[in-house]
Amino acid sequence: MYFLHFIRTICKLIIISFTKLKQSEKWGVAYLKALEIKYNGNFDPALIKKVARYQSIQLHYVANTFSGLYNRKNNKAEIERNIQYFLMTVLYDELTDDVKMDDQRVFEISYHPQTVVPVNFKERVLVAMHLGLIAQVPDAQEYWEVVKQVHLAQKDSAKQFDAQIILEELIDITQRKGGYSLLMCRHYLIDPNNKQVDNCWYHLGGLIQLTNDLYDTYKDTMEGIYTFANTQNDIANIEMIYAQQKLLFKKSIESLPVSNYTKQQFAINTSIIPAFGDIAINQLKELQINSTSLPNFNQIPRKSLIIDMERMINKYRLIKYAYKNGKLWM
Repeated sequence: MYFLHFIRTICKLIIISFTKLKQSEKWGVAYLKALEIKYNGNFDPALIKKVARYQSIQLHYVANTFSGLYNRKNNKAEIERNIQYFLMTVLYDELTDDVKMDDQRVFEISYHPQTVVPVNFKERVLVAMHLGLIAQVPDAQEYWEVVKQVHLAQKDSAKQFDAQIILEELIDITQRKGGYSLLMCRHYLIDPNNKQVDNCWYHLGGLIQLTNDLYDTYKDTMEGIYTFANTQNDIANIEMIYAQQKLLFKKSIESLPVSNYTKQQFAINTSIIPAFGDIAINQLKELQINSTSLPNFNQIPRKSLIIDMERMINKYRLIKYAYKNGKLWM
């Protein structure tokens, strides 16, 4: 019975939220502190907090969920590769965005890290993480193809500063940026290679990226970044786009080479992710009440676009939407 299956699984996720997440974050901070000693430097406190938190969330709600398809959890080496991935991506973003590293340097670090001579602490760590992950993936050629797609999507994302960008291109960039970034993480696990499972990683990544865009509506608008969430005049369009991505993810779950029970378990474990997006859409709907279109996001207060997950109503909605999203078969 779906109701009981959902309740059992959600209770386990709640227990993880109150126990395992903090333990993994604490471990993550200690791991990063050890890297500071090893590579003779210091991370910004905000970076340590961000990487420790994100690697913990992904470990328990994504990586272990995929390994659960094979009735197991991530081992020590996989957990370390998970945090190495997040550290690598955050450092890459900082070096390319903040320092404005030239294209040639970016190319060398991305595709020829073995020949790079690091010039500072961040580069030393970035190159070490990159080389370490390359050395551990089981299929280097396939991994490099995904890396190339990630960089292509990141390059194309520069088009999101253009007010003339069309919706179809926005969605395509968003799906590829999120999809391939998450698909990289599949290569850090020891589970067997499978196209249906890869497809599931990819569509979940796209869903996560669209969800992030919904939560970053205020920030993106202020920074002049155009996304599916801040370029539509009607909330119905935003809801439709998000529903289409949820459907792609759902269909990828249904195609997994596992039993129906395991598919349902996987769907419930990941149901919280689109539930967060549904909450954001619900809040945007309130901005269109008694109007035929959404307001100009540049002209409304920040609090109207910030989703407060500490509110009891949003916690209730999270479970409500998760229940709906997790059900594969009616």
